[in-house]
Amino acid sequence: MSDQPKYIELRPKIFNPDTILVYLDKVDKQFANAEIEYSNFKDQVQEVFDYVVSERMDNEKISVSLAKVKASNDERYKKVKADFSKSHKLYLYYKIRSKLAHSYCENLKQQSINVIATEKLTRN
Repeated sequence: MSDQPKYIELRPKIFNPDTILVYLDKVDKQFANAEIEYSNFKDQVQEVFDYVVSERMDNEKISVSLAKVKASNDERYKKVKADFSKSHKLYLYYKIRSKLAHSYCENLKQQSINVIATEKLTRN
């Protein structure tokens, strides 16, 4: 059993354009989905904060600055911030993974070109 992540184990071993397209498509879709989730949580953080501030101001009749302080300690806000942090980490992971996958496949292509060039040169 390998200690490598599954995406490394499943990557193409030889240059085959069809296989590479399927592999990169999957990796890029995962990255896009992570980016969408990250963006959604980013929006939610501000919305929840604004809602909690407004709620505190209305219910407790306190100033904006005090309502913001209390909102920062509100469990709803802390939860959405934690979810946002997790989605940000996942987004960065898939972003790096996508870049590495593209680089790896580009390297496979170059290796294939080198093999063809070497074969042509040694035949002559």
